[in-house]
Amino acid sequence: MSRSAPKKHQPVYRQMETYIRGLIDQGVLGAGDQVPTEVELAHQFNVSRMTANKAITLLREQGILTRTAGLGTFVTPRQTEVPIMDIVDLHEEIKNNGGHYHAEIIHQEYRTIYGDAAWWLGIPAGHSVAYLEVLHFDNDVPTLLEQRYVKADYAKQFLRQDFTKKTATAYLLDHYPLSEIEQSIEAVNVDESIAQLLQINPSQACLRISRRTWSKDQLISHANLFAVGGRYKMHSRYLASAK
Repeated sequence: MSRSAPKKHQPVYRQMETYIRGLIDQGVLGAGDQVPTEVELAHQFNVSRMTANKAITLLREQGILTRTAGLGTFVTPRQTEVPIMDIVDLHEEIKNNGGHYHAEIIHQEYRTIYGDAAWWLGIPAGHSVAYLEVLHFDNDVPTLLEQRYVKADYAKQFLRQDFTKKTATAYLLDHYPLSEIEQSIEAVNVDESIAQLLQINPSQACLRISRRTWSKDQLISHANLFAVGGRYKMHSRYLASAK
């Protein structure tokens, strides 16, 4: 018997919980897959729907399942975990966490910028810069949308790269060693176009990581990174300075 097999002496709701865990452990259900409904589980185990609901609720409280109103209950995608302040290659982080990475390019072009986009890069409005918009996937689940602006001095070579094979972060780190990082993180509601790319409801909050990077004291890039909260985790640990 596998470790996820139901045990007959368990309460039925625990047997149902173990059964669903087993489907996930064995790969029958993957991240983002819909699990059997409460009605289906109740029929399968010959119990009330209330008992099935108790099993589903336990798994939701443990973060294993996620319920989406009007759609059903799904296996929660595994979180991609990255340090808060370090600049890391998402491809490598996903690989190191046991996932499979791939990327889809939405836009890769020269773009004339105005307003906030120009201010963040420290250039006058109306200037042309390199613009990259790319969707990053962890095990075929969209995890992070990157919208990156790169100053014109670095744009030509930047736009020649194949960012499905190497991330923009990895390229910039290889060619322009970092001298300074500025980063802010906030919870935001995204517009419908971003929600569609991330495959979420527009009412679902995301993390927006706004990041500027310098090399040899020259501001090179500004990026907005939109991450789905349940699929992306940031952490940090620092030594506190003695006073």
